[in-house]
Amino acid sequence: MALLKKSRAAADKPLELELEKVLPEIFEALAAEGYRPTRDTDIRIVYKNEGTYFCFYYRTEDPEFLMLRATFERSVYEDVHEAFIYKACAATDFDQKVSKAYVDDEGDLVFSVESFLLPGTPVAPLALRLNDALAATIAFFHRKLPELVKEYEREEELEEELSHVSGLPN
Repeated sequence: MALLKKSRAAADKPLELELEKVLPEIFEALAAEGYRPTRDTDIRIVYKNEGTYFCFYYRTEDPEFLMLRATFERSVYEDVHEAFIYKACAATDFDQKVSKAYVDDEGDLVFSVESFLLPGTPVAPLALRLNDALAATIAFFHRKLPELVKEYEREEELEEELSHVSGLPN
């Protein structure tokens, strides 16, 4: 009977998030998948995924929030008009649901995936899922951006062709 009482007490005890283990668990999960993560600050793990630097951010002051981010300098897209970048960001936000794509104050392009990290959440699988989601978000953006540019160019060509047509029947 005493064993049953202990079991019930353990089940009724709320799960706690072990704050000091969050980043080490993420680090281990990434290393096990073949990434080469580094801890460059107290709150950040950096690693490359297909040539792009990804950064996990976790602060014990905000223990229920985990973010993965990748940033591209504006110079990467210097040949693309800003309007197309904003349209591609909006399309990415709409389509990808859990991610964000935006232009920051310096004009750089930022992609992020964020998650609540509640007590009992298995951190390592969540981190790997966020990694996949961010990679998919960036890939979507890089497919969508040229599509928007091509669509605009086709519309411009069509308008130009129509402007040369004269003598349309009434």
